[in-house]
Amino acid sequence: MGKRIVTGVILAAVVIGAVLYGPFLLLAGLMALAVLAALHEFLGLPGTLKGSDRVAGLLAGATLLATAALAPQARLGTWIAASAAASAVALLLVVLFSPHPMEQAGARASHLLAGALYVGLLGACAVLVARPEHGDPFAGAAAPAGTAPGRYVLLVAAAVTWLNDTLAFAGGKLAGRHKLYPAVSPNKTWEGSIAGMAGSVLGAFAIKWILWPEADPLPLAGFAIVGGALGQTGDLAESVFKRACAVKDSGALLPGHGGLLDRIDAFLFVAPAAWLWFFVLGWS
Repeated sequence: MGKRIVTGVILAAVVIGAVLYGPFLLLAGLMALAVLAALHEFLGLPGTLKGSDRVAGLLAGATLLATAALAPQARLGTWIAASAAASAVALLLVVLFSPHPMEQAGARASHLLAGALYVGLLGACAVLVARPEHGDPFAGAAAPAGTAPGRYVLLVAAAVTWLNDTLAFAGGKLAGRHKLYPAVSPNKTWEGSIAGMAGSVLGAFAIKWILWPEADPLPLAGFAIVGGALGQTGDLAESVFKRACAVKDSGALLPGHGGLLDRIDAFLFVAPAAWLWFFVLGWS
């Protein structure tokens, strides 16, 4: 528990500092490194991918992240779609031209595609949220009038995710009685899930009270509830992959937390929702 708390505090300090004070390319680079580290862990889960498979998977993820950071705003959707399609074709070609052992070829292709979409593309949505057109405090650029500041939205997404995880863990330990989904995650309980949802709302409003007082409370509360539910779903989704591969943690990089994928699995589901909620639908 002590290692988990210390690691969490250090990670939170690094993230908050980078989001509030880092230039966009530095912030995007740090997020890309975290996502690629998580993707590396994901590609290692089955233990059957070739070295060339893993290199190709990481290159596909890097391509999606770079596109999210550098694509022109006016054609962002087109660039992201083209990047995702090109990455998928390239990954399939890697398996096509190196299929042996043949009985593993389909599973290799499926895992590579899942990694690119599940970790790479969803992780790239965090970069989309922080793009300069949504405001860049390091450069002294505010968000355009009537739109949400991207850096604050990123912190809201992080707070919704992390306080959900923290209070779900505490609530499950203290009051957990009824299993949530034992086939996938036997330690999770409905009591912990409810406590986690309360944590998501608390986290979103903590960012409002501290940094973003002009945020409309109703859309913010709505996002906290949707994001909290998606975060718990993301946690369960990673558990499916780990159980299928008979591993407990995705890695051992973070003391008390396992791997980076274990730390950002919920955020991978919350980040796309934040981008859709605040910048595509404009509910802020």
